[in-house]
Amino acid sequence: MNISGNALVMKELNIHLVRRTLKAQREATKHQIAGATGLSTVTIGTILQKLVEDGIVFEVGLVASMGGRPAQQYRFNEHYMHGLVLFTHEQDGRDLLHVRVVDLYGNPVYEQDTVLTDIQLQTFESYIDAAVQMYPTIKAIGFGLPGFEYAGKIIFADYPALAGTEFLAHYQQRYGMPVIFENDVNAACLGYCKRQALEAEAAVVYMYFPQRYPPGGGITINGTLYKGFNNYAGEVAMMPLDINWHDPDLYTSTDRICAAIAKLITASGGLLNPHSVILYGTFLTGEHISRIQQACAENLPPNSTPTIRLADDFTLDYQTGLIEETLALLEPQTVISL
Repeated sequence: MNISGNALVMKELNIHLVRRTLKAQREATKHQIAGATGLSTVTIGTILQKLVEDGIVFEVGLVASMGGRPAQQYRFNEHYMHGLVLFTHEQDGRDLLHVRVVDLYGNPVYEQDTVLTDIQLQTFESYIDAAVQMYPTIKAIGFGLPGFEYAGKIIFADYPALAGTEFLAHYQQRYGMPVIFENDVNAACLGYCKRQALEAEAAVVYMYFPQRYPPGGGITINGTLYKGFNNYAGEVAMMPLDINWHDPDLYTSTDRICAAIAKLITASGGLLNPHSVILYGTFLTGEHISRIQQACAENLPPNSTPTIRLADDFTLDYQTGLIEETLALLEPQTVISL
């Protein structure tokens, strides 16, 4: 099909192109947008007029031009919509809930952290209600929780009351906006790769070792999360390696925990051959990383040992990845049917 003949489709594509371009540049003139998109200044002028009327773009004054009259400068309005993310994280043996309202660049405009003692399906409603009342421009919600969902239902979760619930449907129906659920380590893996610019690496594995729960993993391949056919990929604690991850003494013995993690990475390396393996646990130090790296080198073929890195801020990785996925829900989607 030749989409150039479909005026409505082309119009929508052009609007989205101008919007994305101005969002990336933050501020620009019509001529600068034309240079970046290849569209005519007449077309861009018409599109910008509509974007200004919709509140997506606003005018910020005139700027000097080369030899001509001053040109109108336009700025992308990162506050015309907001995203809301809620994610839980174990810290010092307690379950913390982090609530963030973010603009379209991912910058938090509201933050709340609180301890949760009982996590049920409805637990998050009061926090969402308060956030939406403060920011009616919230148009998407992202949840980050330890567990995995498939077809809208929580299949497994560290919080037993959530298992088996139709979590996504409940919150989509209550708030009438798109909602996503992401595994905590998946989000952290995505966020770490973004923060450290590792998106181009063929495969990255992120392993998280909490204090009260068994470890979990996240996988990105060419910058995209790999979740498996029913979102179960990354449940590394289930690998039959004869390691008791519930044994508290395991984590206090440097020899035992280094051997266990090296065994886990070796098994993952034989299957995925990742370029990097990222580790996070409050007990992990640079000494652990050196010993694990050496043990892996002894068990994997030459030149096949991944670079093992120590993550310094799981919460920031987690937050960054979840925000990125939530804001993706707000990006305009144009579907072309052939």
